[in-house]
Amino acid sequence: MVVHDIESILLLLLAAALLVRIAEFGKIPAPIVLVLGGLAIALVPGLPEVELDPDTIFLIFLPPLVYAAGWRTSPQELRALMRPLGMLSIGLVFLTAAAVAVVAQALVPALGWAEAAILGAVLAPTDAVASTSIFRRLRTPERVRLLVEGESMINDGTALVLYRIAVGVATGTAFSLGDATLEFFVVSLGGIAAGLVVGVVSNLVVRRQSDPGLVIFLSVLTAYGAYIGAEELGVSGILAAVVAGVYGGYQSPRSLDADTRLGAIAFWNVLVFGLEITLFVLLGLQLPGVVDTLNEGSSGVGELLWPAAAIALASLALRLAFVFAMRSDAGETFGQRFAVGWSGMRGAVSLAAALAVPLSVSGRPQIIFLTFALILITLVGQGLSLPFIVRALQLEEPRRWSDEEAVARMEAAQSALDRIDQMEGEDRADEAQLKRLRDLYRSRFRMCAAVLDGEDPERAARSERISDYGELRRELIGIEREELLNLRGAGRLRNTTMRQIERDLDLEEARIRS
Repeated sequence: MVVHDIESILLLLLAAALLVRIAEFGKIPAPIVLVLGGLAIALVPGLPEVELDPDTIFLIFLPPLVYAAGWRTSPQELRALMRPLGMLSIGLVFLTAAAVAVVAQALVPALGWAEAAILGAVLAPTDAVASTSIFRRLRTPERVRLLVEGESMINDGTALVLYRIAVGVATGTAFSLGDATLEFFVVSLGGIAAGLVVGVVSNLVVRRQSDPGLVIFLSVLTAYGAYIGAEELGVSGILAAVVAGVYGGYQSPRSLDADTRLGAIAFWNVLVFGLEITLFVLLGLQLPGVVDTLNEGSSGVGELLWPAAAIALASLALRLAFVFAMRSDAGETFGQRFAVGWSGMRGAVSLAAALAVPLSVSGRPQIIFLTFALILITLVGQGLSLPFIVRALQLEEPRRWSDEEAVARMEAAQSALDRIDQMEGEDRADEAQLKRLRDLYRSRFRMCAAVLDGEDPERAARSERISDYGELRRELIGIEREELLNLRGAGRLRNTTMRQIERDLDLEEARIRS
């Protein structure tokens, strides 16, 4: 790749960042705007066609994406929903992969059974980013959100193990149902074990570090180390990265201090954002070449439009039927089950898997095009319609603490009050400071009690004047920042000193906002 190609890619990444800003302005989930933007970028003349090693796609993009998804997932929540998540993340993945393979093999002459199986595995997992960004705005019932987000995180591992087996068959490995079944369990369980080992070792190392930058760097190495180590052992690197992420996220309250945790969350948000928009930009760059290859071959793009629509309809119909067959496991009401069934958007993982199909696979152009088409159909069609469906089914719930959250906050406040009583005899703070802290935690305690009695959290906060205090404190922090800028402008404050004071103010403001 020459220098001007790299410059072009940087400009395309800037365009993708602007697309995300447009999505925020229009209150549209970012993945939808990105996939449409990627399609528009592909039509711009003069852009370079980037040739990428398929193995590089998997190695660079997938480990941090699935590690970050695992980090945000609670093992307790997964365990509480183990039965429905297992049905969605294993049973539905197998059925979806099989259905897509059957439809693709029947309607796309260029795809044999092995290539159709690859496509099925590519399109089986749902997208965590799309579901999270949509459900965060909709305030859907907690069970619906947990099911959709948990499924989209776990089913990546299942689908990509199937993908690995299908690619092996397509590139010359003889297929045996018994051997494939054994390989699935060995690769899956081996990946889970490898991820757990890497996660434990990484946590032990991280606990002994005090430099936030080093700790964040080690978390990146953990994601890639889990993936590469598992792949070298012949087991699932994706599942290893997921498990390492789940373990790291679960241990982070004890292994990371507040400064490091804030920095790590910010870093990973930026990294995941950059990787996701890069994937769509790379697809936009390669799509013209794929289209040209298809038009030059035996099947043109026009011949794939009907198969793409048929695959989308088959996968959606199967998902809805499967979810409703789960009955109460998928939701307590018809509306909840329909919302779970309608939430099967495809995205970054499917895209990365399609781009990673080996160049030796004869149906690679068709697989990439059909993957892009299904991402476009599901993100735009289901993603844009989901908010209207949720509102029509009256599933939106106002933000309210659960009894569990209110009790936890109350017990935390009571623990702090007990500790304040102990501090009185330790001569660590004067009476005025202790009184202010006691008043603050008593207000929090009363607010939690009001919520348990059915009062809205925001109204309870206003009645206790906690939110008013936060607003006033943020205003005063802003005044402090302005004065720091004035002192620096007058030459009375060195920049390094200002940065240190500014960091303390930022942390204090972050605590108030949280």
